[in-house]
Amino acid sequence: MDDITKTKGFLLGLKSKLPPQEFTGFMTAYDPREIDNTPRYDDMFIGDTRVIPRAEIEGSVMDNEKVLMGKLDGEDIYKKRDRTKAEGNIGLDFVSPTSMVDNVPTVFGVGASGQYFLGEDRFPDELKQYGVPDSVKYGKGLTVDQLSAYLNTPITENVDLGVNARINPYYVDPVDGSMLGKDKFIGANLRYKF
Repeated sequence: MDDITKTKGFLLGLKSKLPPQEFTGFMTAYDPREIDNTPRYDDMFIGDTRVIPRAEIEGSVMDNEKVLMGKLDGEDIYKKRDRTKAEGNIGLDFVSPTSMVDNVPTVFGVGASGQYFLGEDRFPDELKQYGVPDSVKYGKGLTVDQLSAYLNTPITENVDLGVNARINPYYVDPVDGSMLGKDKFIGANLRYKF
């Protein structure tokens, strides 16, 4: 019982030393009146405009994985595989206290999403006699999937303007994978609150 009490005390002490996990409020970036202005450790300012960086990146590394290719003369043949991949998005959100309506901020931001992928399969020496190369490399490295920007600003007490734009530089046909060029979108909306 004493060990449980010590462990619980240790964990509570550790928890009190960690910075609080606070919600930034940017889950609802479409409505600037719903922004949570709680100070955060990563907040920065340019003049009186609050700058909030964001990054969500995840990935994996596969190093020297054995992959079964089949059998040769009754024995299993393996190739070695290396892969590095990551994906995510980064951006900057800005909250400016100045707008056309007192005490209601203008919110705007920019962002980019993309992915990184490189791989290599290395083949066993036994397959060279059949014309199999030493290795095959594949992947494009870094590709940008989308660039985006938004602006949400109040015009009057009851009217907000929202503008969103995005561009997909490497738009690919989902059926056959052929490059279709750039996909572009710009949209705006006016919202009236009764």
